[in-house]
Amino acid sequence: MKKILIPLFIMAVLATAIVTAQTRKDKPEKIVSFIKTEHDAQWYAHQASLWEKEVNKNPDNDDAWYYWFTATRYYHMSGMSDQDVYDKALTDIAYRLHKERPESYARYIIDYECGHFVSYNNKPDDLQDNMLKAIQMRPDFELLYPQYVIYLTQAGRTDLMPGILKKWYESGDYSYATLAFFYNALAGMEQNSILFVGGDIDTFSPLMIQYGKGLFQDRIVINESMLWKPEYRKTLFRQLGLEPYEEPETFSDQKEMNQWLDNLIFYIAQNSGRTVYFSCTLSNQNFREHLYSEGLINRYSTRRYDNLSAKRRNFESVYLTDYLLESFSADTFDRIAYKLSLNYIANFKSLLDYYKAQGLKSEYDKLRRIMIHIVDMYKEHVCDPDSKEDQFTLKHYYDEIDR
Repeated sequence: MKKILIPLFIMAVLATAIVTAQTRKDKPEKIVSFIKTEHDAQWYAHQASLWEKEVNKNPDNDDAWYYWFTATRYYHMSGMSDQDVYDKALTDIAYRLHKERPESYARYIIDYECGHFVSYNNKPDDLQDNMLKAIQMRPDFELLYPQYVIYLTQAGRTDLMPGILKKWYESGDYSYATLAFFYNALAGMEQNSILFVGGDIDTFSPLMIQYGKGLFQDRIVINESMLWKPEYRKTLFRQLGLEPYEEPETFSDQKEMNQWLDNLIFYIAQNSGRTVYFSCTLSNQNFREHLYSEGLINRYSTRRYDNLSAKRRNFESVYLTDYLLESFSADTFDRIAYKLSLNYIANFKSLLDYYKAQGLKSEYDKLRRIMIHIVDMYKEHVCDPDSKEDQFTLKHYYDEIDR
């Protein structure tokens, strides 16, 4: 009997494991930002299908609508779909939601996210009002904090920013390394100055420091990409006391669009009456001759000055650097955080060379130890040992330190 029971027991365990795995496979998962996850197009397609089933089972489930919409969106973004296909996939969801649940949280948030190509004969202001309604209905929906912050930034609703960003900060669902990185960037700036930034992390991190922690609120953070939004320019120019800078109705090509944006940034830099900086994470090719590195920020100046002394001051007296050597908590952004830290290598190489030339051994050893540790952590957490490209990048950074 025992010889029979043992195989049956094993079969029962295997069957249970298969059922459990199948259940997990068919259970929809929360869809979070591209910033924190790396999934392929098929994963998002599967999740979109699962969340659509959830909507069909319970049309009153706001979260299911939102995840269905977001998974569908990320699927088409990952798969590089044609714009018309992308638009139709999202508008089909939006139109159905508007018909079935017109006063729901899901309708308000999805209207705002795809309002540029969805029309219900509403005025543009209605979409803005809908986003505000969504925030008021669910101010604690952590997954939507990024969208909330973008809306509030564009609308100039700085009165509501602390409430959202404090909740986001206190949730712990953010990267300590990126906050420390942009704390250093803001701390190294002059008072009442301007910082131009680019992507999501570059924007959310300094804003969280300003409104979540209440630090450096005299600095103005400007997202370059958002300058294309007329409502954002209007809010920003009112804050800076500048005359409007209108966007042409049409552009002949991408080159003309890029030139307009560059001219707009020059206009702000030359007329704001404030010291202007650019995050070191921006390429800034068209501003290169007027930019001087002071560490994690590049200062805009039409005159030459001793920027190395400013870089030295920031590293020795202003910046937080202990987190680069040791941390006692797992970073929520992981790979991205380690990649971000690599900016210390290129931007402080000149200071490392200065310490060596001047015989400042303790300063040289400290900075070099930090740089080596940054690359070591990048090697451990990011690099694929079988990737020639990753290994080339790794060697480049090690070589850059001592060249």
